[in-house]
Amino acid sequence: MENNTFGGRLKALRISKRLTQENFANLFYLNKSSISKYEKDKNLPENLLLVKIADYFEVSVDYLLCRTDQPKLLPGNPQPPTCQEFLETYIFSDEEKDAFSSYFSFPETYKQEVLDFISFKSTNNKA
Repeated sequence: MENNTFGGRLKALRISKRLTQENFANLFYLNKSSISKYEKDKNLPENLLLVKIADYFEVSVDYLLCRTDQPKLLPGNPQPPTCQEFLETYIFSDEEKDAFSSYFSFPETYKQEVLDFISFKSTNNKA
């Protein structure tokens, strides 16, 4: 059984729980034909249903969509970086960090004001 498509992974997960297509469809208030189409890769569920299916099988949506072969998020995965951590780690090169060295020495409240301003400006520039 191919597990490199959404349908293949869904079918493998369903079978691992010993569910028929009909049993599985009933869990999510769907028709058996919907499950069949998903498993044959003829349709994909809408986003909300996709999340519910991932939660039911305790896998990530990325796994279902074949974006990773890792079924579950690793326990203890770090939280996404804060805005400040992101700026400090990913945005500034070493040269830019030197140019912005005063920012990094600001008290936390001042840093937050700068980040709020950047966020405000980027939001208003999209309009």
